[in-house]
Amino acid sequence: MRNIAFTTLTLSVLLAAGAAWAAAPAPTGDATPAPGTKQSEWRQHFFDKIDANHDGVISRAEYQAWVDTRFAKLDSNGDGVVDADEVASSQAAAERVQKRAEGFVRRYDTTGSGQVSKSDFEAKEMQHFDRLSNGADTVTADQFAAARPFQHRRAPQADGG
Repeated sequence: MRNIAFTTLTLSVLLAAGAAWAAAPAPTGDATPAPGTKQSEWRQHFFDKIDANHDGVISRAEYQAWVDTRFAKLDSNGDGVVDADEVASSQAAAERVQKRAEGFVRRYDTTGSGQVSKSDFEAKEMQHFDRLSNGADTVTADQFAAARPFQHRRAPQADGG
């Protein structure tokens, strides 16, 4: 029962974050992330992963190999087709949910116990409100949109990435 509650809480946080991200205004100008940012580092790591021979370009064959590997991870029964249930229950999805759940606990666990109390969660979220509102008792739609809420929630990874 505790796992179900934690999973439900985690999924609700993830859905809220996804909704906020989708509703956030699109970046203007050059959409390429600045060098040295987490996003640019992630993109480079992803590029390097697909560029199997590390020649600085991704060939059609390298991309096809990545596509095939990715599909195989989703197609857990190996029948050549996937449906929503198979994707949701795939090892890749389980690893992603676990990683996000661990990140949630890292962000909100103030005692290092591996658990998040309601007061820990409320305190962190009310700090977020205070940042959004600049200390006022209300948040305007413009403040909410400009702050790109949920972006601040990324916790540093133990491996620095």
